[in-house]
Amino acid sequence: MEADPQSAPDSVLRPTLEFALLADAVQAVDGKLYVLGGGWDTLLVGHFPVRHHTLAIGLRLRVPWSSEGQQVRFDVGLQDADGTSLLPADIHHVVDISPREGGSRQDFGVVRSVTFNNLTFSAAGDYSFVITLDGEVVHRLRFTVKQRA
Repeated sequence: MEADPQSAPDSVLRPTLEFALLADAVQAVDGKLYVLGGGWDTLLVGHFPVRHHTLAIGLRLRVPWSSEGQQVRFDVGLQDADGTSLLPADIHHVVDISPREGGSRQDFGVVRSVTFNNLTFSAAGDYSFVITLDGEVVHRLRFTVKQRA
């Protein structure tokens, strides 16, 4: 039986990825995600190669209260079905976990958006955004690029 992470001692709790989604556009403002055209898993294009003007990832991290004053690093990379990286370098983000007002001992959420402009897809196929949290792969956000019929 798997242990419930919420019942673990605070010293072993780490930030986790609560969710991630693909969208046409995402903004993270004041603890909320503003999503336009979100939740898709198929990108239909007219021809190959194609340069897609913009797409975004919205994500929410669950941070234990005991992580206050620390930093969390998350990275996002793009791979094809063979695992070949399609970005010159992964996108790196460092989140400073500020102390909360009132000394709350509750976990809290941190939202972020990552926007990609002018991605080039040379062929139809399966792709994935690989999300790592403090160096550990925590999610693969899979999608397919297809030519319109």
